[in-house]
Amino acid sequence: MQDALIYLEDLTLLLLTMPINSGEKFYYLYVLTFIALAWLSFYRYYRHRTRKKFLQFLFPKQIYWHKSARIDYAIFLINVALSPLFLIGVGLQTWISNELASSLIALNDGAAIFTGEWQWLTYALFIFGYTLSADLSVYLIHRFHHRSNVFWPLHALHHSAEVMTPVTLFRKHPLWNLSAHSLTMIMTGLFQGLFVFVFFGNPGFEILFGLNTLYVLYNFFGANLRHSHVWLHWPKPFAYLFISPAMHQIHHDPTRLNKNYGEVFAIWDWLFGSLYIPDGYEEFAIGLGADDNPHHTVSRAYWLPLAEFTKRLAQAAGRRSPR
Repeated sequence: MQDALIYLEDLTLLLLTMPINSGEKFYYLYVLTFIALAWLSFYRYYRHRTRKKFLQFLFPKQIYWHKSARIDYAIFLINVALSPLFLIGVGLQTWISNELASSLIALNDGAAIFTGEWQWLTYALFIFGYTLSADLSVYLIHRFHHRSNVFWPLHALHHSAEVMTPVTLFRKHPLWNLSAHSLTMIMTGLFQGLFVFVFFGNPGFEILFGLNTLYVLYNFFGANLRHSHVWLHWPKPFAYLFISPAMHQIHHDPTRLNKNYGEVFAIWDWLFGSLYIPDGYEEFAIGLGADDNPHHTVSRAYWLPLAEFTKRLAQAAGRRSPR
């Protein structure tokens, strides 16, 4: 009983401190930049299309109090409660990094390729490479779930949102979160181990701060607008490098679910042929394109993906088993 109370206290503290934690999507400065960028978009694209005032346009009741949005809020709270289950990933990343670096150093007569103190360029290369490997893992697991008939039900929950708010980001099944988080930890662990072998030394506080800084910049430049009704797009030269909020919104169009899988960088979509860059403002539906939303209750949002995944996994195993 005492452990349960402590757990509830920790979760309550986590929720209450989100607005002052720069590692959270709802950090107050990210909310302010969300509003500021939406204001720029409103004056460019929307004020001649609506009679609403800016804040009425940005926070419309028909979106933020839609049944789909209310399911998002519930999933968000439930997944926050389940989040301690993913702490194992940190240990996985460290173990892979240490094992790979130690093995490569042992094969190289106990020495790294370059030795000595890390310089600012070494730090910059590590931070950039780590971010690229983490972002590539997001692209790969995202594309895999879309292309896999077996694993698609775990991700279909996210695409069943009928309206989008920043909380829709968290409309994800726990098994999707586990697979995505695990792949990120594996790929960043591999990168970190290889980098430590090349440039001997372990990441310190400066690197951890630097990694956080890159994602702070990502959150500043409209990350919360990705799941919203507000159109914000980068000019074409930048759109080949970075996924704009509008490009991710297009990914939620049921006719273009196979476009723009990337999170931060557009280069993966560009390299692997899934990039779509709009020429201008677009309007489109979002969701699965079905007449009946399969995840129309919180309970169905959790058990239906699991049931479908289990069913398809069993069918795939049956087809592959020898007769």
